[in-house]
Amino acid sequence: MTTTGRWTAWAAASWTLLYVASKIHFALTDRLSVTGGPHVAPESYLKYGPGEVARAQWANAASGLFVAALVLASLVPIRRPFLRRAMAALLWLCTAVAAAGGIGMTGGALLTDRGGALFGGYCAVWAVLLCLATLSFHRRRPVPHAAAIMEHISR
Repeated sequence: MTTTGRWTAWAAASWTLLYVASKIHFALTDRLSVTGGPHVAPESYLKYGPGEVARAQWANAASGLFVAALVLASLVPIRRPFLRRAMAALLWLCTAVAAAGGIGMTGGALLTDRGGALFGGYCAVWAVLLCLATLSFHRRRPVPHAAAIMEHISR
């Protein structure tokens, strides 16, 4: 694996942890939104019962931890084709969600007065980092089994 591949995976995971930290902060303060996100109208809280806002934010933090773990897991050599395809699909899905967030937040901030441009920019950088980490995962060849290596050497 190249140094660039490791760097992009670590950068994407670290960038994801900034999202996690924001969600933990909002969970502890029992607030909706995300740092740099759009303005949340007070009536939005009416949809939630007691403690549900914090639970929703903790769930968002957990999903962010899953994404960070997934990106770091992509650094581990995976030999089985099914697992490689599953990992690639999950990485591309994370990339698409971050890109959609970037487009949606930035577009919404530019076309309305709701705000959220900062988080839109954050999502755009996140999508680029996830894309680079995913492409790096695709470029890495799976490590063959030790038996296959030994057989190749003995020929």
